[in-house]
Amino acid sequence: MRSNPSRTAAALGAGALTLSLALTSGVPAQAAAPTVPSGHAAVHMARGTITLTAGYLAVGLDRSGTVVSLVDTRTGRDHVVAGKAAPLVSLVVDGKQVRPTRVSVEQGGTALRFTNRAAGVSIDVRAVAKGGYTSLEAVRAQGPEGSDVQTLLWGPLATDVTQTVGESVGVVHDDDFAIGLRPLTDRTEGAWPQEYQDLGWESEVADNPSKLQVAPHEEWSAAGRTPWGSVLRAFTYDYTKERQRATTAGYRIPVGPLPDGQGRVTGARIALFGAAPELTPTVLSAVAAGEGLPYPTQNGQWQKTAQASSQSFLVLHDLSTGTLPAATRFAKAAGIDYVYSLPNAVGPWQTTGHYQFNSSLGGSDAGAAAAVKQAEADGVRLGVHTISDFVSTSDAYVTAPADPRLALGGRARLTRPLSATDTTLHADDNALLGSGPHGQLLRIGDEFVQYTTATKTADGWEMSGIKRGRWGSAATAHADGATASRVLLNSYNGAIGGKGVIDEIAGRLATAWNTTGIRANSYDGVESASESGWGSYGMARLINGTYEKSDRKDGFITETSRMSSNTWDALTRASWGEVGVTSWDQVFLNNDFYQANFLPGMLGWISLKSSEGQVSIENKMARAAGLNAGVGFQGSVADLTSGGDKALRILDTIKQWEAARNVGAFTEAQRARLRDRTTNWHLSVVTPGKEWSLQQVDTDGTPIGDPEPVRTPSPALSTPSLPAATAHRLYETRVTTNTPATIRYEVTDGALPDGLRLNKDTGGVTGTPKRPGTASFTLTARSTSGLADATRHYRLTVRP
Repeated sequence: MRSNPSRTAAALGAGALTLSLALTSGVPAQAAAPTVPSGHAAVHMARGTITLTAGYLAVGLDRSGTVVSLVDTRTGRDHVVAGKAAPLVSLVVDGKQVRPTRVSVEQGGTALRFTNRAAGVSIDVRAVAKGGYTSLEAVRAQGPEGSDVQTLLWGPLATDVTQTVGESVGVVHDDDFAIGLRPLTDRTEGAWPQEYQDLGWESEVADNPSKLQVAPHEEWSAAGRTPWGSVLRAFTYDYTKERQRATTAGYRIPVGPLPDGQGRVTGARIALFGAAPELTPTVLSAVAAGEGLPYPTQNGQWQKTAQASSQSFLVLHDLSTGTLPAATRFAKAAGIDYVYSLPNAVGPWQTTGHYQFNSSLGGSDAGAAAAVKQAEADGVRLGVHTISDFVSTSDAYVTAPADPRLALGGRARLTRPLSATDTTLHADDNALLGSGPHGQLLRIGDEFVQYTTATKTADGWEMSGIKRGRWGSAATAHADGATASRVLLNSYNGAIGGKGVIDEIAGRLATAWNTTGIRANSYDGVESASESGWGSYGMARLINGTYEKSDRKDGFITETSRMSSNTWDALTRASWGEVGVTSWDQVFLNNDFYQANFLPGMLGWISLKSSEGQVSIENKMARAAGLNAGVGFQGSVADLTSGGDKALRILDTIKQWEAARNVGAFTEAQRARLRDRTTNWHLSVVTPGKEWSLQQVDTDGTPIGDPEPVRTPSPALSTPSLPAATAHRLYETRVTTNTPATIRYEVTDGALPDGLRLNKDTGGVTGTPKRPGTASFTLTARSTSGLADATRHYRLTVRP
């Protein structure tokens, strides 16, 4: 899990840390990139301004620690919004935000100290320059003696960038510049606390700027859109004691404390950067790799840039050990490498919570491992559906006496004794009754009690229409003063795991994947981990915790029902909606969100039936090709078997479209036409795996105009030359190829200039060259899908 031990300011060692600070008092147009090589401290102050440099972003701070400029150092353009001033970091103490009134450089240029002496507040921030980005860590946060330090707030940074707002990834950009903020620990939540709607312009941040149908993502997002621009922000709660966390509906849930000092706000960490938009994936890759974040791969390539992350899969309702041979044959007929078990809404499990396989996959880990081995013998990988920390009412977590770590909401005390037969109870508070959670279920001791109505009385609240002994618990007597707690239910009216249960589920899922060799899973319903009261920290405990414990980091596909900023690294993709249920307009909006958040394109889960017409299936495949989007084809072995040759023709149609898409055979102009939803298309094979014929047709399949060729490209490096660099100045560029089948970039002859490095996953060339001169080297792009490698020779000049 991504966590970092708290450190005191005294632990800051000169030379071990670097603070990326440079002079700026109005950067002139065409300003050179600052001299901030990784591992060197550079502190400059002028006329009361300190500038924190992060890649090509220069964050100007005034004497109080307020952000007064966000400058693109390449052009001198300032992206800060006038009149929207916030400190780089602040604390919430005793329920009120305390802004610093002074900032100073400490520890020989390796730290910033933000103070408000009148309020007795001090925050030490360590900044480490990594070339393309800078990490910031709150190493000490102190309030007045006896005060309650509740939250550490980063920003928000108020920017005028509105063209593209990547909510979940925490990146905003236009055609020229990208500004990013990434949380670096599970407890550093990329978002804004629901409790502080009056702070950080939160009331002005759009709830659902991406127009998502699955759910608004603002509450888990490091980036937000406002009427005047955009914001980048993060926070860390103090959990040294129990806290009342608020949901979006305003319902308050008691959570905490965390043990052994883990709950402090010290250790909160973020990464800041500014970059050219096309270099953003390279910087994000560097942040993830450099900060020890999850870094899953596909075919050895970082999954955020891998074409394999958008590969399609066959979702089967009747997948079992008996139907698996037929399922793998159908998958191969469709050119698909993954089959996925979805026998019901929750997956192939006896219960959710403890996640033991049911009889469809052998009834045990050993049985599921045998199924995986059987599928792999046919060249197909097996995936299963999960439902995150939803806990079935028949699961051992609920079996009487139920686990005390199930998620609970508000609490109240009984004001009268409750006998084992009473159908009315009286409580002193309505904290447990508010709107927001599903259902109306209470827990009193080991008994679950359902109520129908709640009425205010002279001495508290009366709940009537009570049903006793729910979920198999025993109706027992409870004394006056006993605690009644609201049970937090999942959307299927089962339980939700609290933090301890979430951690155990993460461990169980990892064990299941390690033991069986399963290669794909969903985190359906993962918002329940947030609804437990722990917010996106709860989601990170589940997703990042499973990743950390899993042995296989390559070739594993994860999908999710929600995408939070501190789970973005571990998750492969989202694939929301179903064509036929979800409109095409929404499918395209979803893919706009995926693109803005550097996620692979996905069409969603669409129905696959052997009775489907050729024009219909090719209509869907054309949109998938136009969007470069994978598909979850949802059907059954029984239907495909009964469909005979017609089903095989449909599967071969899928195979041809997918083969052409995955090697980049469609030109950009063709892809644009394929995205036009008023058109219909037919793709036929000319040379298997190499050439196809693309024909526009009408709704009856009648050809319109002449066909056009679709050819697998001969892999080549598309970048003809590299721009010159300047010694001791940050340098960022990239090389690209003409096919998405590229999986790795390598220097195969010669060497880059000293100080520069090649990102093998993205083709980015970044760093700070150490001396003038000219370097000569050869770059090779390795390919998959049977394509040849691409090679090109380059010369890169480093100017003085």
